[in-house]
Amino acid sequence: WLGMDVADYDKAEPDSSVGPFIMNPEGVARLFSIDKMNDGPFPEHYEPIESPIGTNPLHPDVVSSPVARIYNDDITNMGKADAFPYIATTYSITELFRHWTKHALLNAIVQPDQFIEIGEALASKKGIKAGDTVKVMSKRGFIKAKAVVTKRLQTLMIDGKQVDTIGIPCHWGFEGATRKGFLANTLTPSVGDANSQTPEYKAFLVNIERV
Repeated sequence: WLGMDVADYDKAEPDSSVGPFIMNPEGVARLFSIDKMNDGPFPEHYEPIESPIGTNPLHPDVVSSPVARIYNDDITNMGKADAFPYIATTYSITELFRHWTKHALLNAIVQPDQFIEIGEALASKKGIKAGDTVKVMSKRGFIKAKAVVTKRLQTLMIDGKQVDTIGIPCHWGFEGATRKGFLANTLTPSVGDANSQTPEYKAFLVNIERV
């Protein structure tokens, strides 16, 4: 083990008096946090505010986190699966990093255009072919971009329902060396995680159509 840090575990023999997790005073792993989580002490599964299934398979009485950060004015901007049946997730791509490297000419040459990634099954159902311009809509707005049809995104079976995912890279929306595009966060909801305040950019509801 190199560096200034120390390992979080020890090579203690089973049944010895030394606990293997040396960074915890009790010497064993923790599956709970007494005072470190607003929605603790035990980890729990909650659906995102915009849930594709509208229920929580583990406990139907509480679908989403009751202590998520959401303002009253934003609640009316939350979509439902009947109008927005697909999950969207934002991410970075290898050729670009956030909004920074799109100002670098070589990066812009490698990846000049904004795109939307959709699976083959969803593309077939919606009549979308690779290279088509598509419009992605949420309760908060819409963006347009070129379609990339891929085997990577598969149809999921969630609580007995078929659900498709749409991938939205987050690099466009401002001037740069790349071609001008739409801001991905036009679509995303204003919901913060109960502990980190990180927004729900990785799971929200959209619809898509060929332009």
